[in-house]
Amino acid sequence: MGALFEEGRTYTFFFTRGGEDFSITGEVLSYEPPLVKIETEGLVRVINCSSSFFVEAVSRREDEESG
Repeated sequence: MGALFEEGRTYTFFFTRGGEDFSITGEVLSYEPPLVKIETEGLVRVINCSSSFFVEAVSRREDEESG
């Protein structure tokens, strides 16, 4: 089994906190379980994928149309 997150690929990470849902989209810079470092909107963020706030991450294949 390969790495859970592919470096250089863009993912949307979904979270829920206090009944509110939100997401962050960014390019994966590195992945060292359970932490994934992403770049988004000029910021570098570290996401703890073992957090109870983390719901899922989605990456669209490059050959799929957005929509």
